Amino acid sequence: MSIGEIILNCKKYKDTDEMMHIVFARKVDNRFLPNSDAIVLELTLEEMEMDLIDISNSKCPGYEYFLEMFILQDFYDDLQNLEEYKLDEKKVEGVIYYAEFDA
Repeated sequence: MSIGEIILNCKKYKDTDEMMHIVFARKVDNRFLPNSDAIVLELTLEEMEMDLIDISNSKCPGYEYFLEMFILQDFYDDLQNLEEYKLDEKKVEGVIYYAEFDA
């Protein structure tokens, strides 16, 4: 799955009191791109207390932390209300920019 696909389908992931979803992805030329390979991990609250690098190394080697799903969903919702982010590709670019530079 790509980062773009995960971003555009982010609403299908539901966190609970027992677990949360986190997105990890592979960087291309040291950057996250819309077509970067990505994975959504479902982590228990106990696992959430672990270092994210340790989680990445044990569950998805070669991937780096991108965003927690609830943060991605909140930011995605905010973008949907802005005229300049009506196109899906603009939403994906906006979330990636946020993850790399503002999160």
